[in-house]
Amino acid sequence: MEKRNLTLSLPYPLVHKAKELAVKESRSLNDYVKQAIEEKIVRASGFDEARQRQLRRLKAGFRFGAKSRRPVSRETLHER
Repeated sequence: MEKRNLTLSLPYPLVHKAKELAVKESRSLNDYVKQAIEEKIVRASGFDEARQRQLRRLKAGFRFGAKSRRPVSRETLHER
């Protein structure tokens, strides 16, 4: 992946707090900021919300209607 350097101007308290959080996660500030930006982009794209919705649907399972009906016999299906 091609990279590009970027210069940011951020308030000192914000940088200080970000450094603290990065250290707690045993990460560099660069990785911490990169992940934060990536998460923001994913949320903005709606991908994460759609993913969570689909995972909830899979967990709940699907109803195909067969449980409430009597099974049809082979003869009934193949009547002429």
